[in-house]
Amino acid sequence: MSQAAEQPASRLADALLRAPAAEDPSDEPWAYRGWAALLVSLFILYHTVALLQHTTPAAGLAERFNRKLAGFLRAGAYMRATSSVQSWAMFAPNPHRTNQFLQVRVVTQDGEELDLLHDIYGRRDYPYFFYDRMGKINRRLLEQERYQSPYAAWVCREWARTHGGEAPVRINFTKMWTKVPPPDKAIATMGFDPFALKLYKEPLKGFDCATTPHAQLPNDIRARYGFTPLPDGAFVDIEENTWRDRADAKARILQRRRAADAGRGKAPAGKAARGEDAAPPAEGGAEGAPGEGGGAEGAPGDEPALANEGGNEGGGADGGGD
Repeated sequence: MSQAAEQPASRLADALLRAPAAEDPSDEPWAYRGWAALLVSLFILYHTVALLQHTTPAAGLAERFNRKLAGFLRAGAYMRATSSVQSWAMFAPNPHRTNQFLQVRVVTQDGEELDLLHDIYGRRDYPYFFYDRMGKINRRLLEQERYQSPYAAWVCREWARTHGGEAPVRINFTKMWTKVPPPDKAIATMGFDPFALKLYKEPLKGFDCATTPHAQLPNDIRARYGFTPLPDGAFVDIEENTWRDRADAKARILQRRRAADAGRGKAPAGKAARGEDAAPPAEGGAEGAPGEGGGAEGAPGDEPALANEGGNEGGGADGGGD
């Protein structure tokens, strides 16, 4: 290597080895000092305590303390404002005490009722290693009844799609459940077989495929599979209810209420005006004539007025004499 090439290399080595030491980052001032550091520390402390209070089970030995702490910290409002709401009730403190299943049965045009085997009872081993999405859907159908009608509509359409376009008559649901043994019994028997537990059944509401919205296979899908189209009016569409529809309905209700309030406000004023026009002038010392004022709905003005003894005042606007 030439001497000219060695000189830059030596200068670089001298710069790296003999350059002044870099400043230690630990000697730099903190990002927050003084009052700012105190406020940040207090916020971190508050957030940590509020988070622990919010996720701690409300029931138990510390129920009273937990409730007082929540009121003092206003943890609920803070967690909602920061979108930090979380619930761990699905894990603790009270685990599920029953295993629930929804049996789905279809009634064909021939009158035969078949179990579609949509539930997992008797077909899943415990413990299991693979997640079954249909298992969760089956469980959610029991927890949220509003899902049952759309699910039944899907079953009707799927049956028609896979059976030559012939829709079933009805979809029936049956709730099935087993009671999980308490810990003392499970420990005494060294565990339990979930499929050996007593199975309870309860029939639920069924859905007719001819009347349930969207339970009929649409004509465009039927044409894709070569099925005969539906008769006119056979497809039951859903009733659309958008946010605009709800806003318009609310506006109409408010308008009717305002019109009714305005009508009730004008009625007493009109009655009073008619009473003043029809009331005869009072004459001192004369006997008062029957009051002709007042409303037509049995107001006190329909009764005869008493005689004016002092000749000072006649009947009032409501037709009643003093």
